[in-house]
Amino acid sequence: MKKTRAIIAGLGAIAMSLSFAACGSGDDAAAADGSDDDVTVGFVAVGPEGGYRTAQENNIKDAFKKAGITLKYAASTGTNSNDQKPQLDAFASFVNDEVDAILLDPTEASGWHDAMEKAKKADIPVILVDRKIEPDEKDLYAAHIGVDYVAQGKDAGEWAAKEFPDGAKAVVLEGPAGLSVVNDRNKGWAEGIKGSKITELEHQSANWDTEEGKTVTQGLLDKYKNDIQVIFAENDEMGLGAIQAIEAKGLTPGKDIKVIGADATKPALEAVAAGKMAFDVETTPNFGEQAVSLIKDVLAGKKVPQETNLDYLSFDQKSAKEALDAGTRTY
Repeated sequence: MKKTRAIIAGLGAIAMSLSFAACGSGDDAAAADGSDDDVTVGFVAVGPEGGYRTAQENNIKDAFKKAGITLKYAASTGTNSNDQKPQLDAFASFVNDEVDAILLDPTEASGWHDAMEKAKKADIPVILVDRKIEPDEKDLYAAHIGVDYVAQGKDAGEWAAKEFPDGAKAVVLEGPAGLSVVNDRNKGWAEGIKGSKITELEHQSANWDTEEGKTVTQGLLDKYKNDIQVIFAENDEMGLGAIQAIEAKGLTPGKDIKVIGADATKPALEAVAAGKMAFDVETTPNFGEQAVSLIKDVLAGKKVPQETNLDYLSFDQKSAKEALDAGTRTY
């Protein structure tokens, strides 16, 4: 066990006297005074994936910098942010470096057993951030911080069912297959429309991407001869792409087809306020403060809740306008 873990109870006092800078591209965030007593946390992140992900990871970096904790940041590289190999490599590197703890936001739910077993044997606690692992082996991680994605999907489905009491045909734009967030939002959506007159035509992946969201939606509109009334896009980028496709077909988003988004980024809320996106469920990016608190408690040997779900909001046109007018949206 590293010296840091033996003295972690004094972390709060140490943090007040130190200044750190979080880093990118896998480099270390160096301590201002070069002390050997620094707490070091490895952050196995997703990396570039749209406005939400940037805001979330910046929030985590800022929170650790403010707390005086050195954060090593490593994310998926290249054009595919869902590539698991760079994450597995970074995770292994953090274990070899004997960091004090690891934050993991997995690009894929499965394939983590061996890596997390090694962290456990090395006495390095793992905190899951945002996404979960499958199978959900709770003995391999200390805690999970996330948003209730099942509840989000259910909110979206219930909104659609209420908006169309006489029925409507719906399609779902998903993120990459295999992610826990995709599985959870699908599950919630199914629960939300259960017993309603909503007819689900099909699900297609658009990989969280605006351009793919547009292309996939164009194909679906062609396939169903524009006979679609609801599109649930499981992130805002895909939803904004769907809106572009609807307009390209000469249809009116918000009138001919209701688009439901997820994450509540500022561009999406602007679309909701303008009446182009009908409804949006928020995914708060503000994980940092909770992550710091859990890291401190875990390293101090305190018992922590295995599951922490952050609060979120849902937005229609009126509440979106109010949120934008308040100027409180940070991403």
